[in-house]
Amino acid sequence: MKESKKRGSPVDAKLKPQATRVRRMGRPPTKKAGEIEEAILSAAKELFLSLGYEATSMEAVAQAAGVSKRTLYIRHSTKEALIKSVVEDRVRTWSNEASARNSEVPETFPESLKRHAQTFVHMLANPEVRQFDRLILTTAHRFPEIAETFYNLGYNYELGFLTNEIIRGTQDDAVPPKEPRRVALQLLSMIQGWRRTEETVREISTEEAAEFASQAVDVLLRGRDSW
Repeated sequence: MKESKKRGSPVDAKLKPQATRVRRMGRPPTKKAGEIEEAILSAAKELFLSLGYEATSMEAVAQAAGVSKRTLYIRHSTKEALIKSVVEDRVRTWSNEASARNSEVPETFPESLKRHAQTFVHMLANPEVRQFDRLILTTAHRFPEIAETFYNLGYNYELGFLTNEIIRGTQDDAVPPKEPRRVALQLLSMIQGWRRTEETVREISTEEAAEFASQAVDVLLRGRDSW
């Protein structure tokens, strides 16, 4: 009997925990986690644009993304946080596309400013950008934080970029511009206001948009004394 206890009986062996068979579930690999986030953002984007912000539920997003509600809420605690992430993701993508178009910017200030203006008017023609623009306009009065996120990440970023370009391009002028940010704002307003108004009644060709952007810069530069 003593020998049996010392060596361990078959019953004792069954009662011992099988340590080698236990696997603890840790965090998913980075690639897997990235794929999950990509699926969530993609599903959320499609639902927000097709159904609208209010009609889109977190449950619908989780189902469309193929993840559990728990997984969704771990990554995005509220629907407001989710749409902010969607906007951040899309603006990042649009910015990369714009950077690719600006890979060969002319060195002279007037021509470089025209190139940036043409890139901006081109991006406004992106169907997805236009969809988001409409989404923001229809939800801004009830969900101003969403409009603010879109403004800060998209429009305000472009405004700051053009402001810096104007400062850089006029740094050798005898009289530097007093309000370069307002000048940049006027340029963006001319382009965006024209595009939004005209697109309500007709289609705008790529060539016409590029020409308008170039002429907008010319008009602005001719009023240089008022800067």
